[in-house]
Amino acid sequence: MDSTYAGSAAKARILKGELLSDEDIERILDAKTPTDIIALMDGTPYQEHLKALSTFYSGYDLLELASTRRMITFVLKIVESPPAGGLEPIRSYISRWDIDSIKSIITSKFLGKKVEKEDLFIVDAGRFPIGMTSNLITKEDYSLMINENDVEGITKYLTKLGYGVYMLRFLDEYRKEKDISILLYALDIAYFSRLIDSIKFFRGDEEPLRHYFREQVDIKNITTAIKAKDLRLDFPAISSGIIEYGNITLNQIRDMYSSLDAMAMKESALKIFGVDESVDIKNIDLGDLEVIIRKYAFRKNIPNLASQSSSLGAIFNSIILAENERNNLRRIFASKAHGLEKDQIKKMLVL
Repeated sequence: MDSTYAGSAAKARILKGELLSDEDIERILDAKTPTDIIALMDGTPYQEHLKALSTFYSGYDLLELASTRRMITFVLKIVESPPAGGLEPIRSYISRWDIDSIKSIITSKFLGKKVEKEDLFIVDAGRFPIGMTSNLITKEDYSLMINENDVEGITKYLTKLGYGVYMLRFLDEYRKEKDISILLYALDIAYFSRLIDSIKFFRGDEEPLRHYFREQVDIKNITTAIKAKDLRLDFPAISSGIIEYGNITLNQIRDMYSSLDAMAMKESALKIFGVDESVDIKNIDLGDLEVIIRKYAFRKNIPNLASQSSSLGAIFNSIILAENERNNLRRIFASKAHGLEKDQIKKMLVL
């Protein structure tokens, strides 16, 4: 097996050429109906997925599911032949879709809702395979989790897959508070722990990628802290939900939390993540703030990864761009379904 990333990086760059252009996104934003968007997708890699799913779905549901299936197909092409040092990081990264599936099952079980296999994040290979090939969780695992009686049953089942070990630490707290958010945070901790630990210095040029993922942790931690500040919670109440794999330490977040009010924390967050545009903090909510920060982190880091022509960073550059395209399309489809105007939708996109 090739001990460098050159071959896989070259394949990833070729596949990147299949992604939608900025002009394509503009045309989709201007489209009036789902039928218009489907017509725009003719001749793109989305066409085959729209065709495969059109028997079962229509309208914006069809477009959303096709975008997910397209992303998965893209990523799996890269996974087919990763270099020796790149397989585990890629597997760790795509485990996020397994975690999304687990979160959907746990949330549905907690709310007493039936989980259907047609739900967005449940595996159905004949239509839209969300669980990723070469990952830990099988279709049988999903079925068994769905059939568990309660959240605790799912947590204990997940111990054999590695995720439950993190969740068990917070099981007593869940029993006491009956709040599943702490178990969902535990899954995030499991994800980032595995991911960042998997990116070893195989060739010595992996640090920009590690920095990118640590910054994703920072964004999650800071927005969690700001939300808690808005709710006037004491820091100990949220400390277990802070993920200790970011560039910003737990102590730094604690110091910020104790010395700043919510408004000042938002302003500080903009500075930390290098946002240099004028932002009216008083008139944006936390969701808008997070989108702005993610845009800047994306624009700063993605070109750095792309510039590493034969590296793990170059491979992940294509994977991250494919995921971002899918996320942007989902925002567009959901927003159009709710009647939002183009300018409103565009503010939500990470471009």
